[in-house]
Amino acid sequence: MTKQRWLGTVLVLTACGGGTGAPAAEPASSASGAVRSFMQAVADSNIDRMASLWGTAAGPASKTRQPPDYQRRVTIMQAYLRNQSFRITSDVPQPDESRRALQVEIKRNTCTWSVPFVAIKAANGTWLVTQVDLAAAGNPARPCDEEGAAADSAP
Repeated sequence: MTKQRWLGTVLVLTACGGGTGAPAAEPASSASGAVRSFMQAVADSNIDRMASLWGTAAGPASKTRQPPDYQRRVTIMQAYLRNQSFRITSDVPQPDESRRALQVEIKRNTCTWSVPFVAIKAANGTWLVTQVDLAAAGNPARPCDEEGAAADSAP
């Protein structure tokens, strides 16, 4: 797959609304709490928990069952976001107070990536991850000399 096609495929994964589904994870009371729980689910390789923390204002993908391929999307996110450590470096309110833009720094091997996330407040008042810019996370199968990565200076 060419780099341009790869970027077009995984640039931003966004959920949609609809249906019913699997049991939910513990609800997040803040945008940063949703991102932290989501990233912990990434670390635990817990796809079901990730799907219960990712969605739209209509609710988590695990309940709405939307988009129809949500399990595949969550699996792809898990592969790209897997890391040795992460930290939230910013949490900025958007003009619509039910959305927040967050930056998450992930460290993988000797690479450091800054990955944009968007969290949204669901109809029930809890927060969900709704967008992740996977292109900013770099290709987990390649070394970090790719554009966008910062190599750690510490040994």
